[in-house]
Amino acid sequence: MKPTPETDLTLGTYSIACYRGYMDRKRFLPYALVLAGLLASTDTSRVVAANMRSFIEAVRRKAAVVYVGSVKEVQLLTRTKFDIKARAVVEVSAVARGSGNPREATFEYSSFDDKTPMLEGGPQYQLKPGIKVVVFANSFASTIPPGYLLQGSSAELLQRLTAFHDSLSKMSPDQLKVNEINEQDRRIQLELYEKVRTYVRTSK
Repeated sequence: MKPTPETDLTLGTYSIACYRGYMDRKRFLPYALVLAGLLASTDTSRVVAANMRSFIEAVRRKAAVVYVGSVKEVQLLTRTKFDIKARAVVEVSAVARGSGNPREATFEYSSFDDKTPMLEGGPQYQLKPGIKVVVFANSFASTIPPGYLLQGSSAELLQRLTAFHDSLSKMSPDQLKVNEINEQDRRIQLELYEKVRTYVRTSK
């Protein structure tokens, strides 16, 4: 019988949380190991949402743009009893990947509040002006949610980036396959995390 993983995770100020779905038993174990490593290095203080695929390194590797900044404005686009569609306007302090040097970037995302409960299968985010972010997206003006998003204080961002860096540096060949990357991708991502950590340290 195929297992039915169902998790309601409480992770930090970051947008990572629960997933539900049927997986082949051989696929589930490697992904569970990736998840376990992530949870081991995450402060558990807030409930947030994301699907399981968000955890693999390939999601961040394939992001066309990566930037550091702070949320300047949150715009409500639509609200239903099931979902909130919003747009974040980010004041960009540094660009780690992507051409150009925009002062502002935007991305649309799904959110929730007391009146609109969290969806299962995410990802969903709760953002507010002033919070610092590291965004992995398809463009600087994205109409879809980021492939990956970190939010929190500078210390919290540095903690997560360091966890990504250290975990990636120790991955075995089999773990690289689970994360759908190769050795060249590993080198590129390790350099990226070093660069982003520098930007976070020096950002206002």
